[in-house]
Amino acid sequence: MVKKPIQKPKPKPKNPKDRAIRLLTSRERTVFELRHQLLQEGFLEIEVEEVLQWCQEVGYVNDQRTAKQWVEHRNRFKPMGSFGLKSELQRKGLADDIIADVVNSPDNEYKLAKELANKKRNSLAKLPKEKQYLRVGGLLNRRGFSWDIINRVLNEMFTSSLDTDL
Repeated sequence: MVKKPIQKPKPKPKNPKDRAIRLLTSRERTVFELRHQLLQEGFLEIEVEEVLQWCQEVGYVNDQRTAKQWVEHRNRFKPMGSFGLKSELQRKGLADDIIADVVNSPDNEYKLAKELANKKRNSLAKLPKEKQYLRVGGLLNRRGFSWDIINRVLNEMFTSSLDTDL
């Protein structure tokens, strides 16, 4: 029988400012996320509000910047439509005016949807066109693209080929 070495628990910061800084070193967070995490860890609400105000004054927390970086990251690695982005940003506790400022324009959203649809269609090349149509449309829908964008992309990709294949 192999005995595992006893691991000492990491010391919990006694100061909410230290904990906030530690949380912010791993990734950007919104005021809402930081407040929620600190309160959940048992810090007093008065202390948490003071730390949040300090973090905003120093520039460690900026909801506008965080939202913009989140959208850029999503566009690069996992494109989403405006409905999906709005939903994610609302869960991060961001204000509607900030969300409206950072969400993709309709032209950019269309471009992202078309690129995503082309990648998906390439991976479905062996399937019949009708199944490709349904799967590409389903992917775009799950990613939060508007029906207008989905319809436009699907019509461009499949209209001519579906007419000749049927």
